Amino acid sequence: MLSLQPIIDRIKAARVAGFERDWFRQVAGAAEFAKLATATALPLPACYVVRAADPAKAVGERRDTVTVAFDVVIAVTNLRTATAGETDDALLRYRTAVYQLLRGWRINDSSTPIALEGGQVIEYTDGDLWWRDRYSLSTEINNYLPAPPAFANVQNTNVNHGATL
Repeated sequence: MLSLQPIIDRIKAARVAGFERDWFRQVAGAAEFAKLATATALPLPACYVVRAADPAKAVGERRDTVTVAFDVVIAVTNLRTATAGETDDALLRYRTAVYQLLRGWRINDSSTPIALEGGQVIEYTDGDLWWRDRYSLSTEINNYLPAPPAFANVQNTNVNHGATL
């Protein structure tokens, strides 16, 4: 019950030192991630933010605490080069940069700081490497109506049309 768009926007707009020319060529959400048919047409490196889970716990009659877990999927080129471990080093650079952008950041005033839960490989192919890091945060949601606007003045609309009381 919390939009992940601010996280996508934060990664997309990042100006990270050391990535002036090779930041993610694509940063997107679940819909774009789901449309991936072949990695050969992808503009790598790429990053996708995908909702993983959001279990809730009641904390009042109309309030719940929701723990939002999401994956940051990072795809980098995996090509054989003269330097051993080059792909792993590239992946580590991107993971570290995203970690520094997200770890401890609050998506809004009512959320806890974002925390890293760990990561794992999704897929290695001859041309690319897919990795996901899971992050989480907690926030409170409620079923209350917003507060009415502040009271400004009284306007008497009772018009006496000749009736006597």
